[in-house]
Formats: sequence, structure tokens, C-alpha cells
Amino acid sequence: MFTRNDDIRNQIWEVVSGLDEDQLNRKPTPEQWSIMQVLRHLSLMEHVIGKQARLALEKEPIGLVDKKPYERSLDRSRSVEAPPHLQPPAAPEALADVRSDLEASHRALEQLAREHDVEVLRSKSFPHPVFGEMDLAQWVDFASYHEERHLGQIQDIKQQLGL
Repeated sequence: MFTRNDDIRNQIWEVVSGLDEDQLNRKPTPEQWSIMQVLRHLSLMEHVIGKQARLALEKEPIGLVDKKPYERSLDRSRSVEAPPHLQPPAAPEALADVRSDLEASHRALEQLAREHDVEVLRSKSFPHPVFGEMDLAQWVDFASYHEERHLGQIQDIKQQLGL
């Protein structure tokens, strides 16, 4: 169940390998995020998904939730501003700190996915601000699509910066 998540994460690390912290913290324009800010956003998002999923697991099972079209999040022609709690800090960060947090959030989400049967994950849910109620299996899968969307953003930032 977590293979896609691992594959996208590995692609992200490949795309940023060889970049130094100055390059990772550089913004193409004042309004845009740096690569480091994108990485921090991914950590924040994965942490929130894991936290909300753990809370949902404590609740009573719900009926089946329809499959949501979260694959549409790959369409980067439409932008959705991240809510304040998922906005990265403006100050430059150290790659070691961000990478450590990303690895921790990834391991926690993977553990949640592996510790529960798919039937259990499909019987618990919480709402997505765009797609509505999504069961936990969908949330785990969505995390990979969210990261793939931002993988494209990272590639664009690299190109804009000439890296």
C-alpha cells in the first residue's frame, strides 16, 4: 500500500541531491517558495495526515466513503493556497533538520498504513478541504499524489534558478 509513497519520496531526494543549502533555500521570486520550503510543507502535510488519521482511528467506523478524484491534485495549472498551519517558515532552514522531519513523518504514516488492515483504514475518515470526506486508505494514497505535485514544483524551481 505504501510503495507509491516511497517511490515519489525517493524521486524527490534524487531531484534535490547535490544541491547545497543556499540553493535549497533560494526563492525564484519573493512570492514563491524555495525548494526547502516545499520540503518543509511536505513534512507538515504528512504530519497532519498522520495525526488526523490517528484521531480518526479512535472514532467509530463510518460507512464506505466514495473514491475521491484526488489524482486531480497533479494538475498544477490550478493552485490551492496552503492553509496557515501547512505554510513553511520564511527563514532558511538546514537540510538535515528538514530531512529528519520528513523521514519521521514518512515513517509514521507508513507505520499507520502497515499496522491496520485496509478494511479498517476504509472504515475511518476525515475531510479533505477540497475533495471532502476521504477514508484513511485514500489519505495514505493522496499523500503520494500531493508529493508528486510538489515534485513537479521542485523541478520547476530548479529550472527557474538555473540549477
